[in-house]
Amino acid sequence: MNLTILWITLITILATILRIIGIDKPGGLWNDEYISWSIANIPLGKAFLKGIASQCHMPLYYLYLKIFSLISNDDLFLRFSSVIPAMASIPVMYLIGKNKSKLCGILCALFVATSSFLIYFSQEVRFYSLLFLFSTLTLLFTLRVIQKPNLKNLVGLIISNSLIILTHTIGFVFVFFDLLFITFTFLQQKKFQKQIVSSWIACSIALLVISPLIFRIFTTISFSQWWASFSIRRIIQVMVDFFTPVISQILPIEALNGYHLYASLVLIATMIASMIIFIGLFYKKCQKENLIFYVALSVFVVMIIAAALGKVVFEAKYMIEIYPILIFVFFNTVLSFSKKRIKIPVLLIFFAIQFGYLFTPYAAQNMPREEGHKYVAQLIKGANLKTDDYIVLTYYPQNRFEKYVDFSNYNVSSIHKGNFNEYLLPSITYKNAVKTGKKEYHGTFINATLPVGVFQGSKLIYYINDNIYKKMHKGQKVAFIFLDSVSFLDETTFSNVVTNKKFYDATPLLYIIFSDFRNEIIKTIPVQAKNIRYEVKGAWTLVSFEK
Repeated sequence: MNLTILWITLITILATILRIIGIDKPGGLWNDEYISWSIANIPLGKAFLKGIASQCHMPLYYLYLKIFSLISNDDLFLRFSSVIPAMASIPVMYLIGKNKSKLCGILCALFVATSSFLIYFSQEVRFYSLLFLFSTLTLLFTLRVIQKPNLKNLVGLIISNSLIILTHTIGFVFVFFDLLFITFTFLQQKKFQKQIVSSWIACSIALLVISPLIFRIFTTISFSQWWASFSIRRIIQVMVDFFTPVISQILPIEALNGYHLYASLVLIATMIASMIIFIGLFYKKCQKENLIFYVALSVFVVMIIAAALGKVVFEAKYMIEIYPILIFVFFNTVLSFSKKRIKIPVLLIFFAIQFGYLFTPYAAQNMPREEGHKYVAQLIKGANLKTDDYIVLTYYPQNRFEKYVDFSNYNVSSIHKGNFNEYLLPSITYKNAVKTGKKEYHGTFINATLPVGVFQGSKLIYYINDNIYKKMHKGQKVAFIFLDSVSFLDETTFSNVVTNKKFYDATPLLYIIFSDFRNEIIKTIPVQAKNIRYEVKGAWTLVSFEK
């Protein structure tokens, strides 16, 4: 067997093993994964398109996932839908690096195999692993079209770019700059004008086909996305996510403060990657090949502007299209150094960090999905509820848990991020709540900070009193389900946030609302309540009691 083929085969096997380890998450699917599964299960037709439009991503991934869901809806089987494109990305990344040398190709493939960022999303029922594969194909054909603009490479470029557009709502931003890069390159050579025009037309048709979905998604008022505020921290976090093995939202400055046992790895890996990529833009031996970096930089800048305007959340996963470019530029630059005493230590340290972390309890493949909805089913089962007992779900609606829980025997209420405005004063529409909720509800939040003896309850508490407490008979139970990751402000912290303008402005509204709901419910539990029980699983807490 050819030695190179052997290496790529072994690396692909390694990548597969790393993605299979820990893939069966005990918490089941969490919200985003649950949405992927539920949409993929909708029969093709108007309802399917409506389901897609209700979210924020394009239809191709849901069609891809539908193939798997038709075979089995088992969580583990569904997760393998992301392992397959991850495996396919390895040889493609090798071919990209091979533009420099076989060694560069092997190193690119090896990093993709061990990337904590990619391992994490290769275990999720989401589109990111598939999108990364399409992005590697686009980079491969971009480099090939420039080197050899024949029909085969041109068709490959058009198809791969179209696949990105049909998979990712904001994928057209990357495709635009990729085609602009190719256009600029060929215009300098004053040739291949027909090929350039053909590429633009084909990708524009793909964009036109899904433009109604894009328009609907960006004009729909919802808290489903775009809820987090932009900060400089998020810019740094992208490099941390892409090039360090730590999947814990840790920044280099926090690493210096000993925020995490292994956080020093964040500092070293981030510095190595950032410095090498920066050097690669000016180092003559690789400057020409690294011009593709400016496609990634352009996307990065556009995303910063969009995030600053509150249109998107600035996260690495939403820019996964640029990841193959950054990987290629990094290894292309390192291998261009003429002195072995520089490039060998850099590569050894960099890979030692990646490999070493894989054997820690914090490695990506070992990370649970704390928000998994199966935990809710386990909590409800453990509460020993009887027929006609009450369940109050917060943050997510009832249909988000029906894969794991049969609610038919219970009285269920859902106070979620799509109807929270119905339980707050002043009574305003959901649209206005999204836009001006911080201002409108401030007085309500201040009132909620009053002690129990003074606090008379809110619209939420009146609803619970009238529809649950007053209807409960002796021995009947009620169980409240809280999502800790969005309702984590205890009474003291909540009071500090809502009474301090700086803290209040910086805290996402949903955190304030659902922390308020949780605090109000707990501090107004009826004095006659018996057998009060608290139980936690993952990021979920159940509070139950009987009358």
